[in-house]
Amino acid sequence: MTQDHLRVGRIEDLQSLIDVMPNPVIVKSRDHRIVLINRSACALFGYSREVVVGFSDHDLFPAEQVAVFEAADNRVFDSGLVDEIEEQITDATGNTRTVITRKQRVRLNGQDLLVAVITDITAYREAEAHNRYLAFHDVLTGLPNRALLNERIDQILLRMPRTRAKCALIYVDLDRFKEVNDTFGHQAGDELIRQFASRLGTIVRASDTAARLGGDEFAILLQDTAEGLCPAEVCQRILDAAARPFTLSEGQAHVSASIGLIECESGGATRVELHQRADMALYQAKRDGRACFRIFTAALDRRIRDRRLLESELRHALVTGDGLKIDYQPLFETRGERLVAFEALVRWEHPRLGLLQPADFLDIAEESGLIIPLGDWVLERGCRTLSGWPEVSLAVNVSPGQLSKDGWVEHVLEILQNTGFDLSRLQLEVTEHTILDLPVAVEKLRQFRSAGIKIVLDDFGTGYSSLSHLQKLAIDKVKIDRSFVQDLVNERESKAIIRAVTRLGRSLGVSVTAEGVETEQQRSFVRALGCEEMQGFLLSKPLSEADTIDLLEHLARQVVRTGTPEPGDKSFEQGTSQPSLRWLGQ
Repeated sequence: MTQDHLRVGRIEDLQSLIDVMPNPVIVKSRDHRIVLINRSACALFGYSREVVVGFSDHDLFPAEQVAVFEAADNRVFDSGLVDEIEEQITDATGNTRTVITRKQRVRLNGQDLLVAVITDITAYREAEAHNRYLAFHDVLTGLPNRALLNERIDQILLRMPRTRAKCALIYVDLDRFKEVNDTFGHQAGDELIRQFASRLGTIVRASDTAARLGGDEFAILLQDTAEGLCPAEVCQRILDAAARPFTLSEGQAHVSASIGLIECESGGATRVELHQRADMALYQAKRDGRACFRIFTAALDRRIRDRRLLESELRHALVTGDGLKIDYQPLFETRGERLVAFEALVRWEHPRLGLLQPADFLDIAEESGLIIPLGDWVLERGCRTLSGWPEVSLAVNVSPGQLSKDGWVEHVLEILQNTGFDLSRLQLEVTEHTILDLPVAVEKLRQFRSAGIKIVLDDFGTGYSSLSHLQKLAIDKVKIDRSFVQDLVNERESKAIIRAVTRLGRSLGVSVTAEGVETEQQRSFVRALGCEEMQGFLLSKPLSEADTIDLLEHLARQVVRTGTPEPGDKSFEQGTSQPSLRWLGQ
């Protein structure tokens, strides 16, 4: 407030003065009655001058507004100071407007009056409120966003030492949501997100916060969980809500949810740690098969940190090439045992953990996206290793991550061109799960096949186990899973399955390979049952790159020297009592 005295001579002069002012202006007496009002003020309030002049604030405005007006007016009348205040004013139509009013005392013919110059800031405040809403809410669902969630977490953590309350943070990620977008389109995906957000609203209490973090990720902040609320029960209700069908404009969609939960007591964690731990628990839920929830524990923390360290080390190994290597396991024809191919199996000589098998790190590579550069390295290294041996093929395993990547078909063909490897010698091994769970897989495999690359259905029998799939899929070979071969001696069912697969394969022009041949009996059985090829430790364990080249050179020398190696030649038995590797046919 500032000291500012204004004296005018006649009331007509004051009316003429305020009428030319663009801002709404009203003049009041000490008893809060309107003495003068200009045209802009009449337009703002929705009253004519004839109606409002002589009226008091009580005649025009709600009681709560009048109390604010009169308190501010009295301060100006009593002090003589100029005051500027933000007020809410309800007009004749009942709409409330936000204004800034500059109030000043004037003397007119010995009487104190109050001149109020008004600036309507309703549009500004509405835009400001809208911007704040956008800053703290998700546009698609109307739910709080990460910023508002963080603000509320901070508020709870600040109160917890005083209230001794508990809280919980739940992370939710929708499984198979991408399939909805791919099948029905992104508009249908948005529709599903809105429906799921609505279902969350029926699960949480008014004091809790359900937020959308982005994409198909949500978070729920539960306050005061010590008051009879079980966070695990809330997680189960969310799982149930996600599992119910979603009726969309394009059709019915089905998803599930993976959930991570962290519970917190006073001083138990910072906001950043709550987010990290909920995310770790969610990560574990996804690793455990999805459609479930996992609770953060110290043991889980250690396991996940170990995996993330391993991921970082694998990333480094891919850049430097340190420790990564390929072993090659031979495949043989069952009749005559001619060596026909090598399967490339990646290994990792880890500086801390020693030799790691694929099962120790391939899932980490898949989850992190490192499967793409790792797969490229295996393919290129394998092609360069065997490029000088046109008599044998190279088989490499293909992951869902590789088949999902845009442009991967062209990338593989480029590697083959750069290494000079014959397309007809490459075999891509893919599992039933990958082909049938990944909509883009079948089309990409057809493109490979059209280019002359062989497609192999790996681990047949461990997935959907339907012989009808062999008729529908464009494949060249089936590899029967080792579990059936192991049971051949005692299980009639395993024999029947292998016999049926080999018969169907012959009718479709698809060859059949038996994996895991480890005994003479198993070799005899797979030969008798009609398998064209076999692979297993009885014939050869996986060989290092150097031993693979030595084997090929040894067999090539036999061909040059005698025209054909001698059956039973034991000059390359790898120091085992197993039967020797046979020969590379001419």
